[in-house]
This record gives sequence, structure tokens and C-alpha cells, in this order.
Amino acid sequence: MTPDANPDAFLALLTQGLITDAQHDAARAHPEFSTLPPLPSPAHALAWMRVRGLVTEEEQNAALDRIADDAPHADDAADTAIDADDLVELAEQGITHEAIGALFKDALIDAETRDMALAETPVVGTAAASPVATLAWLATDGPLEKEGFDALRTQVAAEPAFATAVERARIVTEAQALIEADEQAARAWQARAQRSRRIGTWKFLATVAVIGGGIGWYAFAPASVPACDAASTRKTLDSLMRRVSMDVRMRHLDPNGGTVIETPSVSSLREIGYLKPERVRGCMAVMTQGDSKEPMAYTIGPTEPKGDEMVVRGADVAIVEARFGNLDADGRPLYNAEPIGREAMEKAFREGAAPLGAARAASAARMRARTDPGLVRKDPNRSREIAEIEPTGPCRKLEDGTGHACPLVVEYNDSLLGALTGGDSSLPVRGEFTFVEDNGNWRVGDDFAQTFMRKVLEARMAGMGVPSTSIQQ
Repeated sequence: MTPDANPDAFLALLTQGLITDAQHDAARAHPEFSTLPPLPSPAHALAWMRVRGLVTEEEQNAALDRIADDAPHADDAADTAIDADDLVELAEQGITHEAIGALFKDALIDAETRDMALAETPVVGTAAASPVATLAWLATDGPLEKEGFDALRTQVAAEPAFATAVERARIVTEAQALIEADEQAARAWQARAQRSRRIGTWKFLATVAVIGGGIGWYAFAPASVPACDAASTRKTLDSLMRRVSMDVRMRHLDPNGGTVIETPSVSSLREIGYLKPERVRGCMAVMTQGDSKEPMAYTIGPTEPKGDEMVVRGADVAIVEARFGNLDADGRPLYNAEPIGREAMEKAFREGAAPLGAARAASAARMRARTDPGLVRKDPNRSREIAEIEPTGPCRKLEDGTGHACPLVVEYNDSLLGALTGGDSSLPVRGEFTFVEDNGNWRVGDDFAQTFMRKVLEARMAGMGVPSTSIQQ
């Protein structure tokens, strides 16, 4: 991206074939259009349209697919789309022009760094502007050299503790903490990759296929709900383990390599709770493969609400513990996100999270198409980015009376981890999320985007064995 790109960035998008006439007209009619600063590139225009909901990720990809390879602007369109994806990702972290301006105002960056950064960051974000995240980005991926950031840290540390100096020190200190966390996470990934190679690719993929992606479901009789450790349940799980091993042999291993594949075994089958109204048991077990042991969860219940045929379904460990470990004497959930209600809470949460994951949804879908095991059937609901949501305690009314904060655990299918591991990666995201009532309907609070992305980051780090540090941004 260069500052001297096409001055009419929106017209460039139209010329490249990335937007339609109607979308171009909608952009020009948007109330924010007349206040936009000069845009450094067409990618900035496309990112702004994405953030403002004028173009979706799917529409962008479809437009790119329609452009012929030999079209005059095919290469330019591809570059614009790639750069726009990068800008939207920054927008989700609050790394925006506003944050760059705040850093310059606080004298944490100079004019030259500011101007270079403005060319590489989105005009607006889906999350609140974050000077902390922006300074960390500048020092790691942006135009601020490491020597310059180190000099800034030294300078700020030596300043007298006046009000402005305290704020400057806070931003620099928390940015450094983010940088260190990122470096620590990278080292953890390297260690994890080395461990994966030591125990064998087949074992790692088998673990991902069973736990990360969700166990396939297998129907069986009798009509009553079998116990978690019943013979029929164990037989079903053993069948699944054999299918997983066969799938690994077929898809991921060199048939001429001579590698011996061990079929995973399950043990310590136990019940967490029985959800009586729905006739569903929540269960836990331990999966062992060689010297590797992993907890696994599953549920047993009817294939249909009033049906007699029973089915074993894979489940997330954290969801099972929260949902089936908090039941009253009648087998009903203790926590139902009151006064919001489970259904309204889930609807509001999914609607709030949808824009944050739009930039990754298409790539995640393509990844699943390549890596889904052919022999292990999966519950399609668990392939959604937000697979499951479960309250872990009662909601509390906010002190200012504007809404309620509810503690939740969310089963989140993380496309970033999936891309790094080459398979599905499910994270239990835990946190307290705010909901407010708006004209009779519930929606997530204004702090949702920043809170959710921070909790996802903490879950990623926890999954890699890296101690997470909550940082106020």
C-alpha cells in the first residue's frame, strides 16, 4: 500500500471489479463518506466498506472469483483484496487512524512514523481505538524500529510522574507486555511443534480430530438413555477410536512409511450430570494414545427431542462441565442468563460476534473442507465459529443500571489456530460479557468487541500453556 495510490479509491474498486455500481453508490451515500480523510489506497476504501457493513467478506471473495485471470485489473484486484483483509484484521484489534493520532498527540511517535502508520492502518475499526495494541503493532509489524521503541521506553521511564507522563508510561508498559506475550506465544508454538514431531504427526492429528474438531455421532439402541459407562456407550466410543485411526491412516500418513498406528483407547468414563427435561447425559472420559492422555467429553441423548433412538455426540469439555455440572435437584440448569434468557442471550452474542469473525469465516470454511476426517461424522452445529454458549453463573446487574453482565463459557472454533495446526482448533473462551436492552430487544454491550477479542487471545495463550495476562487496552 502506498500513500500516492489512486486518489479516487472507491472508483478504483469499481474499476477493478471488486464492488458493484450499487455498492459504490451506497458508499457515497453513507453519512460518514463526506468526512473521510484522503484514503491511501483502494484497500483502505474496501476495508472501510467492510467495517461499515457495505460489503461482506463473502461478497468480496465472490467478486474476486468473478474476475478473469487475464482481466486488465486482475492483479490489482487481488492485491487490493489481500490488503483489505489485513486492514480489517487490524480494525478488529482497534489499530486505527484514531489510535495512531492518539499516540502522536501523546508524543509517543513522531510525525514521520505517524504518516507511515496511517498508510498501513484502517481509517475506522470494529473495536474501540486501542493505543496500547497500536503501539505494540508499530513496534513489531509496523514502521517503528525496535531501537526506536526501546529508546521510547527509556525516555518514558525517566520522566517525572506527572499526569501525562503516567498515561504515557501506562501505554508503553502495556504495549511492552503485549509484545512479550506475543513473543512468549511464538516460543510456545515452536515447542509445541517440536513435541508434535516427537510424538508423531499421526498422534497429533488423531487428537485434533477427536477433541479439537468434535467426535462424530453414532446412533444405537435401546430407547432409554444409557449410562456414560454403559457397555453400549463404551462400544460406541471404541468404534469411534477405530474410525479415527483408519482416517489418519488414509489421509495423513505415507502408506510406504511403515509407521505403526495405535488405536486410541478410552477409560475413566463418568457422568457429569443428567439434563432431565431433554433426556441428555453429559459425560467425560480420558483418551489415551501411546504416552499421550487427553480429556474428552461427550453427551448421550435422543436423536430427536421425543425420539427413542439414542446417540453419542462429541462435546467440548468446558461446555459439558458448565452445562451438566450446574443442575438443580430436578435436573434443570441452575443458570439461564436471567433476566435475558438463554435464547435471547445466545442470539445477541452470536450477532455481536459475527462481524468480528467475518474476515476469517471464509478461510476457516475452506480449511475445514480440506481437513475434515472422511470417516468421522461431525455435528454441523459444532463447525460454526461459535459452536456452543453456556452460562457459568448468574448474571449481575451493572451498577449504572444500563444492563447485565453474564459469566459465560464459549466453545470457539478458532480459524487462526486451525491454520497453524493444520486442523480444527476449538477453544473454551471464558469471560463476563455485557448485555443491554434496546427497545425491547437484547444486544451485547459496546465493550463486547474488545472484551471478546481479549478473551479469545487469553484462551489461545492458555491452550498453548502460556500464562495469560489481562491487559486493559
